[in-house]
This record gives sequence, C-alpha cells and structure tokens, in this order.
Amino acid sequence: MIYLNNAKVNITRFPNGESLINSEDLQINKEINTLKLKFENDSDITHLIFIKGHLDELNVKCRLIIGYMPYSRMDRTEGMTVFTLKHLCRLINNLKFEEVLIFEPHSDVCVALLDRVKVVNMSKDLATTALEKISDNNEPTYIVYPDSGAAKRYGKQIIYDKILTANKERDFKTGRIKKLEMCGTIEVKSFKALIVDDLCSKGGTFMLTAEKLKELGASDIYLAVTHCEDTIFDGEILNGTLISKVFTTNSILSKAHEKIEVTNII
Repeated sequence: MIYLNNAKVNITRFPNGESLINSEDLQINKEINTLKLKFENDSDITHLIFIKGHLDELNVKCRLIIGYMPYSRMDRTEGMTVFTLKHLCRLINNLKFEEVLIFEPHSDVCVALLDRVKVVNMSKDLATTALEKISDNNEPTYIVYPDSGAAKRYGKQIIYDKILTANKERDFKTGRIKKLEMCGTIEVKSFKALIVDDLCSKGGTFMLTAEKLKELGASDIYLAVTHCEDTIFDGEILNGTLISKVFTTNSILSKAHEKIEVTNII
C-alpha cells in the first residue's frame, strides 16, 4: 500500500493485471513530497517505482517513509538463497529519495545498505508509553528482553534499572526451544513485566517467555513490539490470558483486537 502526502494512492488494474495510476488523483506538493510504504506484497515496490518516476518527471523532491522494511529477514546469503534485502536497498538507492525513514529496522544490514537513511527507534517509544500506562506504586515493573539480541539493542536505548533477559537453549535439529532461563535479579515476590522486541509473528517465543515470568511471580505481562504480523491471530497471545496487552503499530498489522493497542505510523 502506497500513500502520497498522507493520501492513499488509488490503483486499479487492467484485465491482464497491469497497474493503472491516474496522475490527476495524486496530491502533489510543489516543494517536498512524502511517500509512505506499508508493504503488503511485491506490487507495492512496483508502484513505488512508478510514482517516484512520475514525481521525478515533475522535478519535485520526495522523501520515503517505510513502516516495515521488506525482506529484512533475508539479510544475508545462506546456501542457495538470494540476498534479496541487498537488491531491494540498491533499488531504493537508485530512486534517489531525499531521505529514507525506517521504523525499527528488523535488521541493521538495511541501515548499512541504504543511502540517506534515518531510523526511528519505535520499540523504545512504545516501551516508554507502555511503562507510563502499566506502572503503579503497588508492584515494580520489569523490562524483559526475550533474547540477548534484544538486550543488546534496547539496553543501549532504554535507560532502566529493572531488567531481565531470557536465555534460550534450542534443539539444533528442530530449531525448537528446549529450555528457557531468566537472567537477572528479581527482588520481590510479585511484579509486572513488559517484554520488548521489534517483531511478532505468531508469538511462540513471547509465550514461552511469559510462562517463565509467571513461574517467577509476574502478575501482569505486556508486550511492546513495533511490527506485528496478522499471524498473531493464529497464535496463543490473543487467545489466552497470559499476556494482558500488546503495544504495537500499524506498520504491518491490518486487524483489530481488544488486547492490541495500535500506534499509527503509516
């Protein structure tokens, strides 16, 4: 899905599937324009190319905002897989935007590969907002990182004194988590917990982390993630009572739920 200056670009199709974009429907500024990408499928990349090309012909400047950077999972070459993130970043660079703004990149590789890039640390902002809403004087609140990678990233961004980090042991053959331990000191019998990360799919790892937190005395458990896929509806987070609320954005998510609090960024 593409937005130009906060207006959704209407795209129709010919019978053979080719895209039709009416230039008279585009709200174009004379100075700087903003394109926003909410990636749904590869057609969005094609439409981005068409619209940026049209703006170039009009000699107007344009910046790009990306809610979730597509192909962030494909940030290296493994076996016979194609390094798709590298090629997508190269394509975006060739479009020569004035600036590329990315919310919470899943991979730091895309930041290294993109020109004129700026990053919004959205999970930090979500965590800060969540802490303000859930903290009280009755119980302390702990920030919980589901793995060492999250601890390394957000430990630098979020200044907080009550921190727990999950340490997972995986079965190398199946990839499944065999054992999960919590690193850190809990000084009370009852506490609240806020799990912080960048991306949630079905949420299996977050559920295992939450189960361990319950064993350790957590009364209420919350989750703050910038990117939440619709597959969260297929997992146990929303269907159970273990995690009370999810704080996220609309970078990917397209559905609503009473347990999800959405901050709109696109």
